[in-house]
Amino acid sequence: MKKDKVLEIFRELVGDKADKLSASYFPADINDRITSALAKENPEWTDEEIIKNDQIGMNLVDWQRNAAFIVALTLFPERFTDKEIQDEIRALLIHIPTHVKDAEELYLDSQNKKA
Repeated sequence: MKKDKVLEIFRELVGDKADKLSASYFPADINDRITSALAKENPEWTDEEIIKNDQIGMNLVDWQRNAAFIVALTLFPERFTDKEIQDEIRALLIHIPTHVKDAEELYLDSQNKKA
């Protein structure tokens, strides 16, 4: 199995915490933390709205591996080949935009109900 260079870099920096950056890991605790913070900012949310807006966090934490690549590339550009950069950017551009768009729509919809 091919080693994940991004995770290897982060293991050097933060040890086993780097496993939380794996694409196969879903940081449910961070998703819950985002939802909790947003619910505190919006005390008028019903239970149904909290459940719906839980998707904001899901859409923001689902691409932690892609974000980790950008950080790793910023810190250690010399450790990546052009091909690795091309592949990572392609994966990032396929994965992230829909998640950000969905999170934005949910967030704006939740805030428009306040007005």
